[in-house]
Amino acid sequence: MQMKKRIVGTIFGLSSLVFLYSALLWGQSATGVHGRVTDPDGGAVPRAMVRLYSRGGGATITTRSDENGAYRLEAVAPGEYLLEAEDQSSMLAVSEGILIWPGDDLNHNIELKIRSLRTEVLVTASSTPLPLDEVAKAADVVDGSQISRRAEFSLAEAIRNVPGVRVRQNSGPGSFTTIQSRGLRNQDTAVLIDGLRFRDAASIGGDATAFFQDMLIVNVDRIEIVRGSGASLYGTNAMGGVINVVTEQGGGKTHGEVSAEGGQLGMLRGAARIGGGIGDLDSFVYSGGITHLNVTEGVDGFDPYRNTSGQGFAKYNFTPNVSLSGRVWASGAFAALNESPTFTDAILANHPAGGVIPAIGLSDQERERFERGEPFSPGNATFIPAYNDPDNHRAASFFSGAVIFNHRLSPNSSYVISYHGVDTNRAFRDGPAGQGSFDPIFSNESLFNGRIDTIQLRTDNRIGKFNLVTVGYEFEREEHVNATTDENPDPALRPISGIELKQRSHALFVQDQIRLADGRLQIALSGRMQSFDLDTPRFTGNANPYADVSLESPPAAYTGDAAVAYFFRSTGTKLRAHIGNAYRVPSAFNRFGGFFSSFSNSFSFFGDPRLSPERSIAFDAGIDQWLFNSKLRLSSTFFYTSLQEIILFDFGVIDASTDPFGRFGGYRNGGGGLARGVEFSLSVAPASATSFNFSYTYTNSDSRTPTVPGTDFFKVLGQSDHMFTLTATQRVGRRFDVAFDLFAVSDYSQRLFGADGRFVFDGPVKADVVASYTVPVANGHQMKFYGKVENVFDNNYFEGGFNAPGIWAIGGVKFSF
Repeated sequence: MQMKKRIVGTIFGLSSLVFLYSALLWGQSATGVHGRVTDPDGGAVPRAMVRLYSRGGGATITTRSDENGAYRLEAVAPGEYLLEAEDQSSMLAVSEGILIWPGDDLNHNIELKIRSLRTEVLVTASSTPLPLDEVAKAADVVDGSQISRRAEFSLAEAIRNVPGVRVRQNSGPGSFTTIQSRGLRNQDTAVLIDGLRFRDAASIGGDATAFFQDMLIVNVDRIEIVRGSGASLYGTNAMGGVINVVTEQGGGKTHGEVSAEGGQLGMLRGAARIGGGIGDLDSFVYSGGITHLNVTEGVDGFDPYRNTSGQGFAKYNFTPNVSLSGRVWASGAFAALNESPTFTDAILANHPAGGVIPAIGLSDQERERFERGEPFSPGNATFIPAYNDPDNHRAASFFSGAVIFNHRLSPNSSYVISYHGVDTNRAFRDGPAGQGSFDPIFSNESLFNGRIDTIQLRTDNRIGKFNLVTVGYEFEREEHVNATTDENPDPALRPISGIELKQRSHALFVQDQIRLADGRLQIALSGRMQSFDLDTPRFTGNANPYADVSLESPPAAYTGDAAVAYFFRSTGTKLRAHIGNAYRVPSAFNRFGGFFSSFSNSFSFFGDPRLSPERSIAFDAGIDQWLFNSKLRLSSTFFYTSLQEIILFDFGVIDASTDPFGRFGGYRNGGGGLARGVEFSLSVAPASATSFNFSYTYTNSDSRTPTVPGTDFFKVLGQSDHMFTLTATQRVGRRFDVAFDLFAVSDYSQRLFGADGRFVFDGPVKADVVASYTVPVANGHQMKFYGKVENVFDNNYFEGGFNAPGIWAIGGVKFSF
């Protein structure tokens, strides 16, 4: 309680100083920026996106040029800004700093150039806008035009080719998907939506992994990926990296698009987007989109998946210095689930005695016989890949909504008050049909519902010429609800179990960004303190071992972060280094979770309310080199992460006779591991019509304890040492466009339930090709016809024993207005 009072007192004290300082600087009037957007030949560029970022923090202002290339940004407060503009293809772009004086109506023409590799502006690396050559952390941007040219429709596929990021999708569209950063675990990557955390309070890791498969591209402006510790700015789970999904803001003349596509796997998808501005010079801007995906067949003909998602943004400028914005992202999905890989005695007989098992899946034809309960020939197979379960499915939905009030007090000071609500719901239902060894006797259902409410107050203040200081407070309340039951006809034997857990936290965070040597030297120092309070959980139904537990609040988390970069303008060289520690708060499932076995009709509890937060420390250092007028960029980064303390799921260490909860296995704190390696990338944009991106990542991830019991094998399961990616795009003339991307990883080890030993899987190799042809129609509108071939080399591979799709294709049409 005393700590909370000190936190609140500190916040009020700092806020008072900020407001007093800002009031002394107040008095400047609003201004505007206008001009014309042209290409390198001086021709007008219609419908170009123009963004204005305040270097002192605050809201971003967006608009689009008209058919004559003219643009206008009104209600702009005086100050220092970063201006970014790009044409519809993103082949021509520019970013530059501008200074707007009080009362100034700035006439600023924008000449787009062949897109150099220094034009991006990033927000996630420091929570305030920075040009790429000032960013002191390893970061990448995947913008909306790149996503469109590659015809990607999911978040995971959009970032698959980012160095250091391993995307794993079990099977076809809508199947379980994970994202891992720098050789760490699924839960060590934080997901943000417009800078605000998105996570599922009811999931095992308290992270976003449970919904990656449902996060479709709807109304996304760009995706920013920052690798390395990010907990000082973004809190729990940001141990390996941060993914920030930035919503399209709209502005300018009404514009939008409607598209439809379909093809193999029984896939059909429709999407529509619209955006623009209303009122006196875009005093109100908006954007929105909706999409529906329907996969009727999937990989083996019985993997249906449906998803309907919507995403939108709106902002009203009350005055040039005061705005209120809101955004939503919602999704509802249904998926048929497969049984996990399994074995029969005949399959187990193919396993070598040495313990290292080559992963050879049963053929599709023989697997279908197994599914029907018919005799089958195992051949040389060492496992039966995931197979159909006719009455096993998942229904899920999420809603993320935020309201943000932004007040710019002066050119040097602003504050933001935001509320963010995340509601997540997952329902799993299984029945007795199918060939699974552990199918239930009666149909059962498990519900996992989460709710997180976050209120944040932050101020950004320029102190003198070289310091930008951010101070913030955050209150978060989360709720976890889990309920399980089955349809036993005898009510007396029908198990009903439920838990409701609430947790609150208070956080104080600060950051000081220092620009020296005419902006060539960038230093960022940040820190965060977060304390937690647990409510007494509420249990219903069957007996549980936690009913009489006296809860103690988890230990507070303290994090610090430092990053430095120096840019040699004469040579186009940037040196950077970043060090920081991070944490993950034990999830409600870690503390009180359990498992209902429909086979044995009983519950087992695994949680431990005494768990401490996970802790890590990470360091990376790198060099970025721009050559040939920034048309070529080389980047290399060495990274090292130590998981100092983690939460393990363990059997054999916990003794039921001495454990206060009578557990024979479950969650406990223990030693973590090490992940280190290098990231290398090469980007080339020799002409406006051509781009080429290559990356290689080497990762060495080891646990401090053997990952296969009874062996001396310490490598983290599921991790590949080597990863290669390649993306190439080429425009031919004004209308024809081709994109090619390749993803390849080396082999990896995995354990499969039901067999001893370690399976070695060949790493996935997946290449996609997209071709499109654009036809101009009346009034500047466009019709684009496109086709995409996925896994064009028809490579047969497995992700953890689940069969990925072979070669498959879709075709579509998009109308833009």
